[in-house]
Amino acid sequence: MFRTMALHRAVEDRMVSMYRQGELLGSLYTGHWHEAIAVGTAAALRASDFLAPLHRDLGAHLWRGVDPREVMASFLGKATSPTGGRDGTLHYGRLDLNIYNPPSHIPDNYPVATGAAFAFKYRHSDGVALAYCGDGSTGRGDFHEALNIAAVMDLPCVFVVENNQYSYSTPLRLTTKSPDFAIKASAYGMPGERVDGIDVVAVYEATLRAVARARSGQGPSLIEAVTMRMHGHAEHDPADYVPKELRDEWAKRDPLEEFAFKLQKLKFASDDEIATIKEESRQIAIDARAKALADPMPEPIAMEESVYAD
Repeated sequence: MFRTMALHRAVEDRMVSMYRQGELLGSLYTGHWHEAIAVGTAAALRASDFLAPLHRDLGAHLWRGVDPREVMASFLGKATSPTGGRDGTLHYGRLDLNIYNPPSHIPDNYPVATGAAFAFKYRHSDGVALAYCGDGSTGRGDFHEALNIAAVMDLPCVFVVENNQYSYSTPLRLTTKSPDFAIKASAYGMPGERVDGIDVVAVYEATLRAVARARSGQGPSLIEAVTMRMHGHAEHDPADYVPKELRDEWAKRDPLEEFAFKLQKLKFASDDEIATIKEESRQIAIDARAKALADPMPEPIAMEESVYAD
C-alpha cells in the first residue's frame, strides 16, 4: 500500500509540473491527501470486484494495475491512453480491470456501481461494487437514488464519501446541516462509518468490514473518509478561498509521511527502504512522462472507432 501511495503522489507531482509547463492539453485534477483513501479502499477489494473511482483516486487505478504512462497519455490526448486519445483529461478507465471511467458529473458513478452490484446479485456472484464521491455530491439526487435502491434491494455495494472539506469553493457548513456524512446512512437502513482518511490502515480496515458485509449478502454500507483537498479543485484553481489556518493545520498530516512513520515504528521498513521506495516512484513517474510525451497522437481516420456499438 505504501508503494502505491508513493507512486500516486509521485505521478501527480510530475503531472502538476507538466501542467505548469503547458505540456497537458487541458485541466489537471489531483488527489493530494487522498492517497490513503484511494489505496486503502482499493486494497480491500478483489480484482474481480467493480470499481468506480473519481478524479482524486489515482491510487485506486494504480492498485488495479493501470500504468502511469497510460494516465499521462490520457491527459496528453495520446493514442496510447485508455480512451485512445478521445478524451484529454481524467475520463480514463479500464473495463478489462473492472474500472469504470470516472464521469465529470458526480456522483453519476454511484448509480452505475449500483447497477454493477445488481448484476453481481442477479448472477449469484459474490462480487462487490465500490464507488466514490465527494462531500458536495451527497446533495444530488443520484446519491439518494443509488443509496436507496441499493439498500432496498440489499445490493453488494460500498459507497465511499471523500470528505475533503470543500465542494469546489463551497465549505461544508454551506452544503450540509448534518454533523457528518456517515450518519446519513441510517436514513437508508444501512450502516455508516466515519474514518480518518489520512490513515490508510484505518481506511483499509473499514473497507474490509463493509466489503465482508456486502459479500455475505447483508447489503450496502457507507464509509465517510475525512481528509483535506490540499490543491485547488483543479490546478487552475488557486483555492484562495481556503483559510490559511485550515490548510496549515492539515499540512501537518501528510498521509504518506504518517504511514511511513507507522511502518518504521512497527519495524516493517527502515529509513533507507522508505527513501528507496519514494525515489523509485519518482523515477517511474519521470520515465512515464518521457514515454507518454513520445507516444503518437491518434489518427483522424480512427475517430469513430470504439464510439458506436456494432
